[in-house]
Amino acid sequence: MKEVISGLLGTVILFPLIVTLSYVVVMRKRGKAPAKMMGRAADVTTPFLFLAVYAVAHAIFGDGPGWYITIIALVIAIILVVIERIRVKEFQIIRVLQRTWRLYFLVLSVAYIVLIAIGVIQNIVHYIT
Repeated sequence: MKEVISGLLGTVILFPLIVTLSYVVVMRKRGKAPAKMMGRAADVTTPFLFLAVYAVAHAIFGDGPGWYITIIALVIAIILVVIERIRVKEFQIIRVLQRTWRLYFLVLSVAYIVLIAIGVIQNIVHYIT
């Protein structure tokens, strides 16, 4: 039983798109609005994307990518807070956190796709040589 749970958890972490698709299917069956559903799907998937990007980057580059991921996430959050503070008179932290979280989803999705492509290319080159 532990092996099955470990396998499922590992699959979900390495393939976060499964979480997104599962959430969308479940919410669609419950009759939720598509616009809200996609935002929430991104919110639910983001922690898995953090783990997936770290795992793939660690597999490709070895130790160290966790620091870069953390620093980039903090810089994005700081920039968005500064922009929101300058732009809006009434600062709402919940709104900033939601925007930050959704931006993380976009950035991490692109990073995940790029890292998977790099890993595949690296393995092909290693296999050929």
